[in-house]
Order: sequence, then C-alpha cells, then structure tokens
Amino acid sequence: MTKTHKITVMPGDGIGPEVTAEAIKVIEATGLSFEYLECSVGGEEYLRSGTALPDEAIETVNDSEVVLFGAVGHESVPDYITREVLILLRMEKDTYANVRPLKKYHIGKTENEYASKDIDIVIVRDNAEGFSLTHEGRLENSIGTDQRIITNFGAKRIIRHAFKYAEENHRKKVTCVDQHNWLYSDKLFRKNFLEVSRNISSIESKGLPVDVVAMMISRSPEDFDVIVTPNLYGDILTGIVLSKIGGVGMAPTACIGNNFAYFEPVHGTAWDIAGKRTANPIASILSAGLMLRWLGEEKEAWYVKTAVKELLAEGKVLTPDLGGCSSTSDLGNAVARRVLEMETERRELEDQLIDLNEGTIYAQRESIHTYKRFDVIRS
Repeated sequence: MTKTHKITVMPGDGIGPEVTAEAIKVIEATGLSFEYLECSVGGEEYLRSGTALPDEAIETVNDSEVVLFGAVGHESVPDYITREVLILLRMEKDTYANVRPLKKYHIGKTENEYASKDIDIVIVRDNAEGFSLTHEGRLENSIGTDQRIITNFGAKRIIRHAFKYAEENHRKKVTCVDQHNWLYSDKLFRKNFLEVSRNISSIESKGLPVDVVAMMISRSPEDFDVIVTPNLYGDILTGIVLSKIGGVGMAPTACIGNNFAYFEPVHGTAWDIAGKRTANPIASILSAGLMLRWLGEEKEAWYVKTAVKELLAEGKVLTPDLGGCSSTSDLGNAVARRVLEMETERRELEDQLIDLNEGTIYAQRESIHTYKRFDVIRS
C-alpha cells in the first residue's frame, strides 16, 4: 500500500507562495502520495486577521512531522510580528540544525565540461543558540546590547549533527568556524568541537577563525566541504558562497530537529519581484527535494536534484536572475516534466536497476531519453 505523506504548507508572503507552488508541482511529479495542509501565516495574514500566526496554524504544525515553508515579512508589519512564525518553527519545535547544501550548478554546460574542482559546500548552522531569534538584548538612546549564549549541550548537539551528516553523505572534512581567539562563547564552541572530533577518525577536522574562512571561501571555495558554525557566522558565510553559485535563488535549507523538520529556500520575501512571475523557484524546489529525503524517499529526492542539474546544464529554461527570460512557472513546469519523465523511464527499465551494498544505483542518462551511465545514491 502506498504511504501518504502529510505535508503542512506555509507559503507565507512575497514570492513565498509563487516558489512554493512550483516546489509542490515538482514533488507531485514523483508519483508519491501527499496530503497537503495549507496554513496562511505571515504579514499578509496579519493584515487580514490581526495575527501572523493563527491558532489553527499552530495546531496544524504541532500535529505535523514536516513543513514546507516559503517566506514571511511585510513592509507594513513590524518584523517582530512576522517573526512569530519562525520562532514557532525554529525555537518551539527545536529545529536546531540549519543545513544548507550550497552547490554550483553549471548553466549551459555538460558534466564533461565541469571544472575538476567545484563548489559543493554544506553549512551546518546552529538554529537554537548564539544570536538566535529569541536572543536577549536592549536598545536605548545611547547604547545597544545583545546577549549571546552558547552551551555545552547546544554546541555538542550541532557539532555531532555536522559529523553525522558528513559520515552519511560520504563527506571527507568538517571545518569548525568561530572566533575562539577572543569570544568566550566561541571558546566553548571550539572546545566542544575538539572533544567531538577527537572520537571521529574517519572525517578530517579543522578549526578556523571566521574572518580567515571568509577570505578563503572568496578565493578557493572548492577547498571546503562541511562547515559547522554558530548562528550568525553561518548566515555571513552563506552570503559569500551565494555570490559564487548564482545567488539566493539557488540555495535550499533543511531545518532539522529530533522528530520534526521544516524546509525553506534561503531567500526571503523579495517583495520587489513578487507577482511579476520572475522569481527563481530552484531554491524552493531543492528544499522540497531535501524534504523527500528526510521522509525516506531517496529515489524521488534524487529525481528532483538530478532534474534541476540537467535542466540548468541545458540552459534553455532560466529565470532572469540566471540570465534567461523564462517565468517562475516555466522553470517549475520544466523541472516537473523532467522528474515525470525520469519516473516513467525508471518504470520501463525497472528490471535494469541493481542493488549494491554501498547504495541503490539509479541510471543516470547520457541524454534525456537514454540511460547509459550510473549515479550512486547513498543514504
């Protein structure tokens, strides 16, 4: 019997509804069964009902295992009001691990034309501690202060998650990024990194100051693999990497807790292009692919990632930020069609699939219609 996954959908504000709709379109093409529970949250909802986070949305999230999220924020609504939505998803649901796979997809190039070294960095950022959404501080006429707290528990938890991610995804190196040479909270973070890494010999580990890493990423981003870091540094380093991989429209996010997760594009509401049908949906689509993997649907998650890779390599259907003139729905439709074709081809060639100890092999096509070489999907 086919399992039906129950997905809470929070499109939110700005371009959030536009890109989320394309992500849903793509996962529908996988052939999996979904039940969607859509919740209206954010600035638009506040202007309509007087609350950015209605009680029914809270109840729906509390009954869910997973949320597909767009973005929240509105120029007519104070940030602290729309931030209630993120506080629920991050702090109250304790999605402490903010995982950002940042990969450069080559536009208009085949795989054989790729550089021998490439940008494929995963930033594992602490969602729960440091300068989190609920950190304390005060603002007066002549002084502003912020309180930053890092604990042994929180530091060990996010660091262990980074090493677990590296092991499960066959990554070779984890770099701890902090400012331990002068911040006491970062001294604690680095101490925990050294304690955790000491017991993991299979993964190379190293600690570096954030300013040094910023310089190194700007110069040689391909030298980095997995980065684990407190909250604020993760955001800053993400921005540097985004400048090299095509911008915010290319960056997905998985926010993971022990029994709950939500998935969102890195970008925000982008009200300046909302409604113009030009927003890049790739970040939202890739976030939905991460969601499928979290749900245990490895094959379908691979479809999504590979469809994006192939379409960008062809360079025919691109939104304006990527140098094209296609609309948001044009790109979403193209990815969905490619995913559907891959599933159809898989069924036709089901007898040719082979299981190996290191993972399940799925055919990777030389072209859209011909299976010739293979990719390994590892859990």
